[in-house]
Amino acid sequence: MPLIRDIAPADYPVVEELLYATDLEVVGSYDTGGLDVVVAELQGRLVGVAEFELHRDFGHDEGQEAHPGKQTFIYTVAVAPTDRRGGVGRALVGEIARRAQEAGDTFLALVPQDGAEEAGRQAFFRACGLTLYGPDRPGAAWGCPVSEVLAVNDTADAAGE
Repeated sequence: MPLIRDIAPADYPVVEELLYATDLEVVGSYDTGGLDVVVAELQGRLVGVAEFELHRDFGHDEGQEAHPGKQTFIYTVAVAPTDRRGGVGRALVGEIARRAQEAGDTFLALVPQDGAEEAGRQAFFRACGLTLYGPDRPGAAWGCPVSEVLAVNDTADAAGE
């Protein structure tokens, strides 16, 4: 299992390279932009990153009733191509869910990035317990209760995945 921890300034150059390698290029030098950011390490190597925001209101205030109001919003989940399918991404999403629960948020939401790997990203988020909510169109939101992500994570951990 990867070690999940808060990002440190010394990680920024590696995160920038990681985002570039996963087609999530950064314009300029990497900066957290005030977001919460966790990274994943395997054997001392940084192999994953996730950016998120607690207590984000996505859509509900704009009159989109399908959106549940305050929630934890995931902006980015990226895992080095060589380290995918080993539980790194699931561990990052699980850590975000734990932090959301501790902060009192009950729902996770995200909008999967489009592009060449969009289908793979959607399959990954589906495997983590998230589903499309609202109309199915480009830029559509995905989400689920925090408890569902934690249950999927606990089941995978118990199975040794």
